[in-house]
Amino acid sequence: HLQVAPGVLAAEWRDGPASGTVPLDAAWTAFGSPELAALVARAMQANADIAVASARVIQARGQLGAARAASLPNLALSGTAGAARGGDRQFNLANQSVGLDIAYDVDLFGGLRAGQRAARARFEASRFERDAVALAIETDVARGYVRYAGIKARIGLLGRALENARELDRIIGVRVREGVATKVDAGLQMIEVRRIEAETSRLVEARNRTRNALAILVGEEAPQFDAPTADLDTLSPPAFRTRQPGELLTRRPDIRASEAQIAAANGNVERARAAFLPGLRLSAGSLLDAGAAGPLMLGLSAGASLLAPIFDGGRLKGNLMSAGGAQGEAVERYRKALLVALGEGEDALNAVEQSRQRSALLAETLTVARATARLARRQYVEGAADLQTLLDAERSALDVEDALAVATQERLEAAIDLYRALGGKPAQTGEM
Repeated sequence: HLQVAPGVLAAEWRDGPASGTVPLDAAWTAFGSPELAALVARAMQANADIAVASARVIQARGQLGAARAASLPNLALSGTAGAARGGDRQFNLANQSVGLDIAYDVDLFGGLRAGQRAARARFEASRFERDAVALAIETDVARGYVRYAGIKARIGLLGRALENARELDRIIGVRVREGVATKVDAGLQMIEVRRIEAETSRLVEARNRTRNALAILVGEEAPQFDAPTADLDTLSPPAFRTRQPGELLTRRPDIRASEAQIAAANGNVERARAAFLPGLRLSAGSLLDAGAAGPLMLGLSAGASLLAPIFDGGRLKGNLMSAGGAQGEAVERYRKALLVALGEGEDALNAVEQSRQRSALLAETLTVARATARLARRQYVEGAADLQTLLDAERSALDVEDALAVATQERLEAAIDLYRALGGKPAQTGEM
């Protein structure tokens, strides 16, 4: 018996749908960056993975055409010619014949139709798989762009912190010469300067790797790829209008592809069952003969044959068992795709809310941290606080500012993940 694909039991998300108003169609312009929208468009045109998936669609279409042709009559043309050489070394045509054979398999029990349905379903699956690849690529480009912007912003923070650290190092040097500060103070500040420089170097490497990853995604050579301007402060996470869990069945291309694979497996099972039953073949042929010295002669023949399997050594049973197992596997793959999609939806909705709260909390904390660092520096210069207190205050302010940049990046990434979890914009799948 054929297994049945499961449905969605959840009527709503655990925390309820987000109260957004931005449609998924306007995703990349809604982030506030025309550059991001342009990068996504370039990737849709030149990404290698999308090109590979599109080539698979062409292959599946060819297989569908072959399956359709199996139900059409088969026409074969053949011919022979003979010659004899006379005494004058001239060739005389002795005999000619041309044969035309037509054969047609009558689909008595639907085996050929089942094969066509399976091929059609595989073709549909290949198109949905292409859409799933495209959805993954566009969100990977968006995440790469946001990551690049986040790293760039953090490098900027470290650059300002490094300027302050070097200025403080200069002040400490003066104070050491005046006998107000110690060489320990100078050593501690030098360590802080080197720490910031090392962290900057690490982020520069990460920024360059992200730029090269973006080049691959948009289908361009990394050495010739222009780094995006990507300003984190100009990006804003859109509040997408979410859908109910059950709508993922029709919106997510990976689920649609798994559904089509089940239909293909069902067709394979039906075709394997039909193979146990007799098949009817109709055939007709004609023969046109011409001798060297005689008139043209035309012969016609027609016939039908009923073929039924008698002994196949278990081949047909094996094929049916294999097809049934593949159908069960297709159903389980569909179930897994559905579970993964629902899990991704829950994760994305939760990340949207938690990252928003985290950003708000860090923004409030940063105001206090900056004021504390300014006060600690003034007290150190006036001699009312030691260097360690100043270092701790400035490091805390830098850490909070860096954490806020990361949280802002995570808010943007959460919106991108929600777009992907909900299936993106409506699929534009069509004939290629």
